[in-house]
Amino acid sequence: MIDIFEKFKAIISGYEVLLWESEPNSYRFKAKLILTDGSQLIVRDYLFPSGRKYSFHWKDKNNNLLIRWDNSLHWITIETFPHHKHDKKNVLPSQDVTLEDVLNFICENIKPNGVRS
Repeated sequence: MIDIFEKFKAIISGYEVLLWESEPNSYRFKAKLILTDGSQLIVRDYLFPSGRKYSFHWKDKNNNLLIRWDNSLHWITIETFPHHKHDKKNVLPSQDVTLEDVLNFICENIKPNGVRS
């Protein structure tokens, strides 16, 4: 995962790995990324023998939700179930299911100088 932080260093001004546990068939990863516009991305990505569980919570510098991506087993009517995202008002389909996918999305929405488009 750390190699992904390096790939997106143009929009990541700092990060803290909160948890990293790895076994042959599973891992648990939590991190907090500080982005160049002052927003934060809270990363939770777990792989268990029974499947993967993730959430990526992007919030602005005032701690307000921008978007949260996750695969919780609700919102069964969403066409990408169980993958979906929440913005301030809606639950939407999402095909962004990895940290790299989410950082690509964020990269398209903030510039390296920290300005959100």
